[in-house]
Amino acid sequence: MPKKKKSHGHPAHRGGSGTAMSPLRAGGRVLGDLQVPFRRFLEAELAEQDEAGGDGAAGAPMDVGDLEARLMESLGWLVLSLELDLVPASARWFSAEGLQELFTEIVPAVAEHNELDAQELVDETRLAWTSYLMFLGETEQWAGEDEELADCLDVASGGVGATAAATASVLDALRAAEEAVPPGTRLADLAALPWVTAALDAVDELAAGVDAAVDAEGEGPAVEVLRARLAPFDLPLDPAAEWAELQRNGFVTVVDGRTEVPRAEDPEHRGDLATVFAASVISGTLAAAGSPGAVVGGLSAVTSAVLDPMTSGRLRELLTENGDEADLPAALAAVQRLVELGVLSPVEPWTARAGLAGAVLDVVDGFFSTEPED
Repeated sequence: MPKKKKSHGHPAHRGGSGTAMSPLRAGGRVLGDLQVPFRRFLEAELAEQDEAGGDGAAGAPMDVGDLEARLMESLGWLVLSLELDLVPASARWFSAEGLQELFTEIVPAVAEHNELDAQELVDETRLAWTSYLMFLGETEQWAGEDEELADCLDVASGGVGATAAATASVLDALRAAEEAVPPGTRLADLAALPWVTAALDAVDELAAGVDAAVDAEGEGPAVEVLRARLAPFDLPLDPAAEWAELQRNGFVTVVDGRTEVPRAEDPEHRGDLATVFAASVISGTLAAAGSPGAVVGGLSAVTSAVLDPMTSGRLRELLTENGDEADLPAALAAVQRLVELGVLSPVEPWTARAGLAGAVLDVVDGFFSTEPED
């Protein structure tokens, strides 16, 4: 992060002087040549949501331009408030403490000074920063340690745990829960979900040998098998993307232009397939919650269902502690969708079948991962 310089006062009180730099310009300067790749990252993320059958920009809390502007302006609030040098393209490392001050002190002060809704402005700023930090991690632009990025993501998102160490503890507990489940129980619990059974049936159909050719849009007979089987469940998935994922994970191979499924009848292999598919559906459902606070709330409910079941009252307390109480309705909507899918129990405290522990582990691990995918 750039070095401190002479103070110009609180950013909430700037903008009236003809010589003072605006927060938007200050943020744009320290973002520098990272602005264009960040915009492309946001556009790619939005395109993936559209392909997955989501509501796209219309259903998202903010569009690409608004996210980019909110990131630059709040970056300006941060560097001006902390009296930092405006070094171009220096926005590659931040401290968790600095971000905590941004969300709990600086942004609320800006909202108050400009007579804006403080919770709405904090939510928008959290969303922009969560996206930006993910961009830094996935594109290897982050200049600090992985643990520091995890801490910053935790602060920006509202956090399931207060630190990366707490996150590691949750992951360890989920791994222990997964290892305690016999393979047969895992497959039985997952197959009890009709949409998981449909996915397994689709792979069985592919095992018989289907034309694996795809057109320029990624469509083809194998993709249509998946689409037909999964269509009744209104899942947050793109069949073409799932087809590519099946190949990437080695669940389906292509030999002489036709599909083959190695170890098609192996229960352990089928359990692995069901786990990956369930994790994909859970992740997509949580992502559709919208704001970072709502996503974290839903993620907390799913994680707790395996480790220490929570109620809606406890979820409210958690979001209130994080300053995200306004996101409770969206978090509860995500939980309700997971209840409808059979992931969570219909009565509180919300519980999950033991066999879903591995899927929940994959979801939590993916949420906090800072390593770029292959």
